[in-house]
Amino acid sequence: MPSTPPRRFCCDEDLAHLSYDGLTAADDLDAWRSGRLFGATRELIDVVADAGVKGATLLDVGAGVGAVHLTLLERGAARAIDVDASREYLAVARAEAERRGLAGRVEYRHGDVVELAGELPPVDVVTLDSVICCYPYLPELLRAVLASRPRIVGITYPRDVWWMRAYMRAYNAIQRLRGRLGGYYIYRHAEVRRRMADAGYRAIHDGGTRTWRVVVYRSA
Repeated sequence: MPSTPPRRFCCDEDLAHLSYDGLTAADDLDAWRSGRLFGATRELIDVVADAGVKGATLLDVGAGVGAVHLTLLERGAARAIDVDASREYLAVARAEAERRGLAGRVEYRHGDVVELAGELPPVDVVTLDSVICCYPYLPELLRAVLASRPRIVGITYPRDVWWMRAYMRAYNAIQRLRGRLGGYYIYRHAEVRRRMADAGYRAIHDGGTRTWRVVVYRSA
């Protein structure tokens, strides 16, 4: 197993480094449908909706089963783009959109959003729910999702406290022993905020759970 992930994620074997294998897609969908959606995800949805999504075009990166963008479509967003590195998650999200009568309002893209950024249309809102913690190159990721100058950006990621960092190191060690390519990354909150401020965004919400941070930014 390489000590560092590739600089580009442009085919299936490279995308495996992002650990989006979709093995828990069915369980994730069941959790959402049964009201057990992750607390940070629920908070992200509520805060972004309150910030104003009526008529908006939304980019949902690493959308999983589609809980964020499908709920925001139901709350007034006009269209959504689902970019995911997992074909399994895309298939589950598409099926759920069809079940909810929203399929015609969602565009699906398989791959790495950094690689796809030049092909994506401008958007008003970007959401990254548990995404930056799976991506090894934070500057490139933020640059890609901010390229069209969205008005609202919502991000959830692990808190940068010692016990979360210890957990992530242990998880990554186990992944390597199992021969798995993906890993987790904990970025300093100060670094994320600095990069967002440098790009012209200010935080309008900074909350979350004991282990997970939820931050929503507005273009300044």
